[in-house]
Amino acid sequence: MKEINVTTLDESATRAESRSIQTLILIGLVAAGFIIGLVSSTLPVLIIVGIITGIALFILFYRRPEWGLYLFLILNMTVPQAGLNWNIGIQTPVGERGLHFNFHEIVGAIVFLTFLIKVILDLLKMRTKYPMWKNVGEYLFGLVNNPLTIALILYVLTSILAGFVGMIHGGDFFILVYRLIRTVFFVYIFYLVINIIKTRKQLQVMVIIILITSTLVAGFGLAQKAAGQAWTEEFSSTWLDKMGYPEEVNYVAGEVGEVKTYRVNSTFLHPNVLGGLLVLALPFIISFMFMTWGKRRYLLCVLLFISLLINGSCLFFTGSRAAWIAAGFITFAYGLFGILEKRMVLVVVMAVLLILLLFFLIAPPDFVKKRMTSVHAQEATQARIYQYSMAMDLFMEHPILGLGVGMEGQVIVQNNVRQEWAAVENAFLTYLVSHGIVGLIPFLLIFFIFWSMLFYARGKSRDDPFIYYCSESLILAVLALAMCNMFGAWLLFAIPMLTLFWFIMGMGGSLYNLFREQQKEAAS
Repeated sequence: MKEINVTTLDESATRAESRSIQTLILIGLVAAGFIIGLVSSTLPVLIIVGIITGIALFILFYRRPEWGLYLFLILNMTVPQAGLNWNIGIQTPVGERGLHFNFHEIVGAIVFLTFLIKVILDLLKMRTKYPMWKNVGEYLFGLVNNPLTIALILYVLTSILAGFVGMIHGGDFFILVYRLIRTVFFVYIFYLVINIIKTRKQLQVMVIIILITSTLVAGFGLAQKAAGQAWTEEFSSTWLDKMGYPEEVNYVAGEVGEVKTYRVNSTFLHPNVLGGLLVLALPFIISFMFMTWGKRRYLLCVLLFISLLINGSCLFFTGSRAAWIAAGFITFAYGLFGILEKRMVLVVVMAVLLILLLFFLIAPPDFVKKRMTSVHAQEATQARIYQYSMAMDLFMEHPILGLGVGMEGQVIVQNNVRQEWAAVENAFLTYLVSHGIVGLIPFLLIFFIFWSMLFYARGKSRDDPFIYYCSESLILAVLALAMCNMFGAWLLFAIPMLTLFWFIMGMGGSLYNLFREQQKEAAS
């Protein structure tokens, strides 16, 4: 039997891959030239530049896909609503619906396309290998090999089921499709991250991006507070509108008569969404501040402390009560870590913060009074209680499968009373109404498995500071998101937070895969 030279086969495969890349680049350049020549006489220069930029990014991300994810994260955390608007004139019960393509979503789509092409090319190469189906199965399993996969499959299937239930109940078809795409399709971000971000260095870059971008956004929020509302509105009309931001930016919240509470929103559409971003970043700042102190890198520790002051100050001026409560839970969690792990600094910090909280409750500043005890705040609280009561009644009538997706804006007859369902300020309760118990369980299972695998990785990595503190950061970041969404439905209706949620999930999955590989290497 003729002996097969493995080295020759590898070299042939390498040359074949190089030729395929060169062919792909050539096809891209030819297509770019064709498109530019075809549309240069009819389309504006801005669109032509956009096409050229898109092709250039496609080629770049094909070679370095992690750069695409870095850019995705930077845009998601700095200018999350910048993008292209397409008004298609669809009228729905909740108003006119158009399409808005955020820049970070466009970048994510390009990365996904390059990743998909690579997967297809890899599968085509397997035609020459035997047994082919075994190789294909192992390859595809490797793409989804993570403890969260089962929960994500159930999440997608129950979301599709909720779509059919919504159609049965007469839900609006366009809202149904819109919601399904928003809540289900973005799962692809998780698998992009765990298949592209595989090294410690790549994860470290992700953490650095979160630390820097959150500080910059918070710093700009403080500049807004110092400059005042008029300057902020002028900046928005001069710059943000030109970047494709929607017009409904919320600068004043809690306005009742002459009483106005100016809340900063930085480059986000709403102070509550900005608060969600800042409270998500807090654990990264705090945990890595302890890590740098333990490594005696005092300059970095001081820089992180300054970042903590900027972030915390801006978080206060967002006036987001949900984010304040989430920050309180994070503080309590750090206190527990301090007690259980004898990190007494954390215990002392928690005690100091609790004393400050008590002071704020006894003699709150005027800004806190307006957000917590004003007439508008009381009205908002009463409205939420009414919404929660209505949602629980709807859930009790449809406990298993819920009302279905796409029912927002639909008139529902409940106890012979016609009411309009428009979701509530609680993502989990909204999920319970639209998906029922069948849909809520997989959604909660995602959180449970995420926390379980990272607690396990953290407990086994006490001699590995990066995995230890990064696991801690991700655990508490997702806790912050969960708590914020107990008082808002940002994971369902705010695209920047939804995409960031799946990105953080992907970082957790990637970190756990890295930890698992290190465990295998240590065992062998």
